[in-house]
Amino acid sequence: MLGESKKEYLMFPKATLERLKLYHRLLSEEKEEYISSEELGKRLGIPPEQVRKDLSYLEYKGKPKVGYHVKSLLEELNRLFGLDKNVKVIIVGAGNLGTALTNYPGFSNYNIEIVGIFDNDPAKIGRKVGDLVVLPLEYLGRVIKRFDVEIGVICVPKESAQEVANLLVENGIKAIWNFAPALIKVPEDVIVRNEDITLGLLTLKHMLEVKNTQVKQG
Repeated sequence: MLGESKKEYLMFPKATLERLKLYHRLLSEEKEEYISSEELGKRLGIPPEQVRKDLSYLEYKGKPKVGYHVKSLLEELNRLFGLDKNVKVIIVGAGNLGTALTNYPGFSNYNIEIVGIFDNDPAKIGRKVGDLVVLPLEYLGRVIKRFDVEIGVICVPKESAQEVANLLVENGIKAIWNFAPALIKVPEDVIVRNEDITLGLLTLKHMLEVKNTQVKQG
């Protein structure tokens, strides 16, 4: 499933893929049977011409003067993002972030199931996090095999990130969501998504500084 999704992702420009995610979120909350590109664009602040261009990458086509059938378009986006299939995920790191992600209820809306959380801290092992119990790292391979886990989430300090990534890859994980503030090295066939919270805050601070400077100059 992940291999197929990766191939489809490569067909889309990055900016288009990001907008398709926005369309999916809006459509999942839409109550009307049909929606036009004008309405989609208006709600998201995107020109309708861009909306039509983005959606032209999909196999689904809208109806002239009617718009897009919400349910059918949402099903097509679900297929694109692999949401029509249940995906099992494990989290390594039972600190504040790992615990928060494990307890996040929104994953179920996207057919994502957290099936294990791990740590090497004896003080955390055995503690309950939601419906799960924090397990030692030596159980990681067993859980991956039993539940056919495809995604591993790294929520450990940067000095441990590469070691954890190696462990995940050795046990067959093909996609890693990395929250550690470190660049990890993995084989070419392993997908990595890095989420650096600090860099995100730096970007916001920069944008705020630019805005404040413009206000002062204006």
